[in-house]
Amino acid sequence: MEQRLRKAIQAIKGIKIPDLPKAIIELDDELSKRFPSNQVITKIIESNTKLSGEVLRIANSPAMKLRSPVNSIRESVDALGYQNLKNLVVAAALKNLFDNPKIQEIIEHSAEVAFCCAEISEDVANVTRDEAYLMGLFHNGGSLLLAMKDPDGYTKIFSDINTRPVSGVEEETQHYSTTHMDVGLLLAQKWKLPVDILNAILLHHTKNLSHPNDRLRAMVSMLKIANVIVSEVSFGSYMSDEAHQYLEEAREDLMLSTDTINEIRKSLIAYA
Repeated sequence: MEQRLRKAIQAIKGIKIPDLPKAIIELDDELSKRFPSNQVITKIIESNTKLSGEVLRIANSPAMKLRSPVNSIRESVDALGYQNLKNLVVAAALKNLFDNPKIQEIIEHSAEVAFCCAEISEDVANVTRDEAYLMGLFHNGGSLLLAMKDPDGYTKIFSDINTRPVSGVEEETQHYSTTHMDVGLLLAQKWKLPVDILNAILLHHTKNLSHPNDRLRAMVSMLKIANVIVSEVSFGSYMSDEAHQYLEEAREDLMLSTDTINEIRKSLIAYA
């Protein structure tokens, strides 16, 4: 693994992996206290106008399905709880940092995968909507960094990965001597994401994954299904047989019906 991460670092040499935003560090400090203060948490998030606006946008989006809209960060604290809110803050911070026209396609794809993961979480035990959304948004973090390093060359590779999730990654490895999963792990580690999300990022292109951790295996299958659904909507007839097989294996692993997959597809079209 150490050798793989060295290759990942070399592949994006010259591109700085974004630091964990100050607001998240301060939020972690407050949440680590025995009795966190809602007032302090609200102040930390509201101190960054762009961040707080994005948090409210995500909280009120169809991805979160709150029972009633929230109109302020304080209401978000009450409605979501501490850990759920933190997940949305991290997701919002990532979207703000990578607001770059050159990599807009990857950002949009990741946001749609995040939405689908949130929808799938309704049928998966022990994975919350906000956690699923965060995982979906971060799973292509490595692609964002590789695209920033090679904006012209990586676009085609990214399309190939979406239509051919196994052989596309092999092509990516040939070009960059690494994968977006390994590069993505560097970003996710720096941002201190939960261990299961780190592992899901690393394993989400593994064919026929066999893992003793049922929750992790479920999270990987969620990413596989979400990726294929988003790519089907985007690329249509260009999808390969390996992509359809990829989705079918993950669907069977989660024991989801084809009707459920179709409903998620319809929800994505309405959301997008």
